[in-house]
Amino acid sequence: MFNLIKMDMHRLLHSTSTWIIMLFVIILAVFSVAMTNTDIQMLEDDPSSVVTETSEERQIGIYVEADPEWATGKIEIGSIISTEMRSGLLAILCVIFTSIFTNADQKNGYIKNIAGQFPHRGKLITSKFIAIAVQVFLMLFVFTAVTVVTGFVFWGNKLYLGPVIPILEFLSVQYLLHLGFAALMMLICILTCSSAFSMTAGILVCSGLVVPIYSMINKFVADIKPNWNFNINNYVLDGNIIGISLNAVSDVLLRGAIVGIAFTVISVVLSTVIIKRRDIR
Repeated sequence: MFNLIKMDMHRLLHSTSTWIIMLFVIILAVFSVAMTNTDIQMLEDDPSSVVTETSEERQIGIYVEADPEWATGKIEIGSIISTEMRSGLLAILCVIFTSIFTNADQKNGYIKNIAGQFPHRGKLITSKFIAIAVQVFLMLFVFTAVTVVTGFVFWGNKLYLGPVIPILEFLSVQYLLHLGFAALMMLICILTCSSAFSMTAGILVCSGLVVPIYSMINKFVADIKPNWNFNINNYVLDGNIIGISLNAVSDVLLRGAIVGIAFTVISVVLSTVIIKRRDIR
């Protein structure tokens, strides 16, 4: 098992796609902060120029919203990290990376060559998942670090560090949610044997194109049980990634962590079942 993990980690570190994804993590982190700075400048020039969405319903698309108070006051580091991460940009990159990495061993014959050496094929999934978990952690770390550095470039002393514990709690929950998303993409990729399908499906979900479906489900449940305050966004990965902010209460953070862990465990287990029963071609 240890040798298998070493092989997957070697494949991860020596894959061109891994470093290309990391480059885009840096680019998108800079881009998202730059767009936030544009919003802040618009607010400084005309406070009514940027309208903050007050509806509880999710929007369709990739977007970031600047806090109107940032135009006249200081910017807390945790708040800017929260704003940029909730845009869904990092989740999209996790989708792309996982889809490419999961299916790469099928294309180059790597999995076929070593499958016979491992009678317990579940180890193949475990090893692959560990490599994905490491990459997702690095992506989240780099995205956060570049966001903070870029923030200092744009705002200088206007940026300040608030309490550290809430930031660590927020990042921990977001890591579990992004890892759950990556595990789900791994499952879809293994199930369909197509990186293109899983990549497309993941990007569509991150872009909010499933919001109308969520709304229909919420309406259906409300018609059946009007007194039940049900919102499916509370129980799906994309809804929690976008919905959980730095100031979220402990119950919301706990729910997000549970959702991330649940999707991760279920996806890994199902991927293991599929790989055990399928002929490796």
